[in-house]
Amino acid sequence: MNNTKTIKVNYIIEAKKYKERLYIALKAAKICVFEVDLAHQLYTFFENAEDIFGVSGDVILKDVQPYSKLSPSEYQKAVTEYFSHPDDAQVIDEAFQCIFNGKSTTYEARMRAGGSDFIWCKIDVTPINENNIPVKMIGVITDITSMKTKTDTLEKAVKLDNFTGLYNKNHTIDLIVKSLYRNSTQRHALILIDIDNFKKFNDTYGHALGDNIIKLVADTLNRSFRKTDIIGRFGGDEFILLILDIPNIEWLSQKLQQLIKCEGDSYSCTNSIGVSIFPEDATEFDLLFKKADKALYQSKFVKGTYTFFSDFNT
Repeated sequence: MNNTKTIKVNYIIEAKKYKERLYIALKAAKICVFEVDLAHQLYTFFENAEDIFGVSGDVILKDVQPYSKLSPSEYQKAVTEYFSHPDDAQVIDEAFQCIFNGKSTTYEARMRAGGSDFIWCKIDVTPINENNIPVKMIGVITDITSMKTKTDTLEKAVKLDNFTGLYNKNHTIDLIVKSLYRNSTQRHALILIDIDNFKKFNDTYGHALGDNIIKLVADTLNRSFRKTDIIGRFGGDEFILLILDIPNIEWLSQKLQQLIKCEGDSYSCTNSIGVSIFPEDATEFDLLFKKADKALYQSKFVKGTYTFFSDFNT
């Protein structure tokens, strides 16, 4: 009997030591581990949540416990809303489907718990199957906010023009090519814009005013078009745009008319604009660009005007 008690005591001591070692390891790695009883829709374990969300695991378990009484679809919805950013709902749904199919998965999403702020996390989840049916899920949550911030900064450096905040030349062309391919049944406008007499601004008034003029045009373009449209700085005083799914030429002409002159607080500029239309003028980027460039060349003779390729090619 004494031996049995001793074994039990030793087991309890070892279990306690194991939990302490696990806690120290989780703290050192700044990760959180959780377990879900899938059969009963119940979170049963949440360790080191405070290092991720600033909220204890006990609080989280208490918060989500009532969800176990919901239907499976309502349970998934409630858990997703509690932990995840609305924009990541599809990612979460795909992860649920993997688990319910008995497969492990890894995904990234913005998460919170107990009303905390959203942070970027990497979540690794593995189902525990019995008779090929997932009955439990073990998950590991890692805070990747710092890494995500660095990655986003690097991506912006690759994609954006540092001075204007618009897309840079290479990324703009890449986006346009892909958009033309994805939206091949719609009508689009490729627009090239060149600031009139820009060299004169720099030579006469200095580069500071030249910089202001470039920013003025960039800001005007951003305000004039939709978020779905693609706007980029092609280089120097040149800009390139793809206006997607244009309603009609009259609508586009009104937009272009507003771009002919850009006005700031104490300075202004006029612009020459060339336009080609997809798919009438061309169905692939290189030819569409050449035709917009020819139209721009025509506009430069007059300055402060816009020209459609079709206007002088009929």
